[in-house]
Amino acid sequence: MPPSRILVYTKPGCHLCDDMLDLLRVTLRGSGEAVTERNIASDLDDFERYRHDIPVLVIDGREVARHRISEPALQAALTAAGIGRTDA
Repeated sequence: MPPSRILVYTKPGCHLCDDMLDLLRVTLRGSGEAVTERNIASDLDDFERYRHDIPVLVIDGREVARHRISEPALQAALTAAGIGRTDA
């Protein structure tokens, strides 16, 4: 299985992370794309880099957003990456 194209740096108890993940799940429904969550508390380098900036959304290795993203901005980033729904 190929690696996920969508990565979200998170940590437990982060409501902004939960909000971003929920928006991703709704937006990606039917696309077949998976979202990988990476807990910054599990890696010292990730923690040092993102401790005050989560969630961080990365698509195809490119940082797309920190903290929050609107639905239109998320859809634009996914479309730019060629990721979209297949059931529309």
